[in-house]
Amino acid sequence: MEPDSPTGPPHRRRKRYQGTHPRRFEEKYKELDAERFPDEVAKAKARGSTPAGTHLPVMLDEVIRALEPLAAATILDCTLGWGGHAAQLARAAGPAGSVIGIDRDGEELVRTEQRLRRLGVAIVARRGNYAGAAKVLRELKIDGVDALLADLGVSSMQLDRPDRGLSFKTDGPLDMRMDRSRGETAAEWLARADETEIAEALRRFGDEPDAPAIAATLAGLAAQGRPPRTTGELAAAVGVAKKLEPGRLRKADAFSAHPAARTFQALRIVVNSEHEALAQLLRDLPWLLRPGGRAALLTFHSGEEALVGESFRAQAAAGLWRAPPEEPLRPSPEEVRLNPRARSARLWRVVRV
Repeated sequence: MEPDSPTGPPHRRRKRYQGTHPRRFEEKYKELDAERFPDEVAKAKARGSTPAGTHLPVMLDEVIRALEPLAAATILDCTLGWGGHAAQLARAAGPAGSVIGIDRDGEELVRTEQRLRRLGVAIVARRGNYAGAAKVLRELKIDGVDALLADLGVSSMQLDRPDRGLSFKTDGPLDMRMDRSRGETAAEWLARADETEIAEALRRFGDEPDAPAIAATLAGLAAQGRPPRTTGELAAAVGVAKKLEPGRLRKADAFSAHPAARTFQALRIVVNSEHEALAQLLRDLPWLLRPGGRAALLTFHSGEEALVGESFRAQAAAGLWRAPPEEPLRPSPEEVRLNPRARSARLWRVVRV
């Protein structure tokens, strides 16, 4: 005779993972629930990892110092992301100040708004590309801001989610779009781009020394009707082009570069038109700030550094900044130890006349 069924749905145990530590993103349920499992988050940070589904704000103290004074300031965070910078900026601004946050990723924008609301942090969030920052301020009837931040790095939440197709860590669809509601995926771009286009993108946006070999391999796969459609297939193709054995196609540790890292970076920049968006933001930047306003930009690779440095120097020569830009700040060794993803960050600062 069967036992009586309990009222309500039966309890279901969470599916177990193999080994002693979770490897798949969805299995890291303790890291993904920081409020319930703070010890697991602390363990992830202690081993030099960013907890799954979160983002550690890069050079936070240096950013705050670069944008001070912040009391009662109107602040624009052009790349809201996880909201780590925005939360601290809002606290520094106080109840008389305000923070406007822009992010083109509507999926993460919703999560960030919810998270900041739980923390008691009030911001004005708008979905959009930072190239359209001027339009956002016009719509809000704001004539300029006292402080502006643009963190040009990819949020760890996006890197960690396999379905975003931004990382070689776990296999997923080769998407790479920051805004998945529009535009061409990386897989679609690779399926139509020719060898010359691919090589140029890898050289220009990834500084990839093996660009010709990788481009030839990827174009050859497309010609055979087998262009990479997943992150795993793309990483494997890079390994073939570099003549690496399968076991060597991985990072040695959290601080070393993956053999496919430059290829992934270059394709992400192409798919999201990142350099074009940055160029527009830089053109508008002086006019987004009130007199005496401060701007801080975090760059993460040589292409961004070149664009920002060239623009700031030209604008300083035109009398728009109080002084020529100083050399960008680098993260401290301690921060890099705690957050290896910060190692390539450079912080640029300028002040409006």
